[in-house]
Amino acid sequence: MTNRRPWEPSITPGRSSKSFGTLSAQEKKPDIFILAANEDLRNHVLEVCEKNNYHPAIAADLEELVSKTKRPRSVIVLLDYEMVNTYGARIYSRINVACPKCSVILLCDQANRELIREAIELGAYASILAPYEEWELLTVIRSILTGKKKRRPKKSR
Repeated sequence: MTNRRPWEPSITPGRSSKSFGTLSAQEKKPDIFILAANEDLRNHVLEVCEKNNYHPAIAADLEELVSKTKRPRSVIVLLDYEMVNTYGARIYSRINVACPKCSVILLCDQANRELIREAIELGAYASILAPYEEWELLTVIRSILTGKKKRRPKKSR
């Protein structure tokens, strides 16, 4: 028996210390990014995520988002309709090229519903209509994180 303090974890020989909460710099990076021009929307989504122990990063523009998501792990991008109006439909291809495993969630209002069909056709995972209820955001995020829904169906030949 070793003399350890009660708050110190006991490490079983042969077990990785990684299982006890030490994360590499790569693993500490957020898996959720918010790209939203609307400040109120951005703050609302950030507040909902942080309240539920998700810690998203905020990207100021498409270039910053693309540079931050260039990695092999899957990432969730919460994208508002104003950014789609700013960058056009090419925003989806830019995100998908930089991060093929990214799941894009379009946050849209009633006045811009026509963007939803385009988003889904171009590979977005889902769309949520305003007022962006907490349960809706969390349901979609949890669904992506648990892998319940495939992002894209396989095309038949």
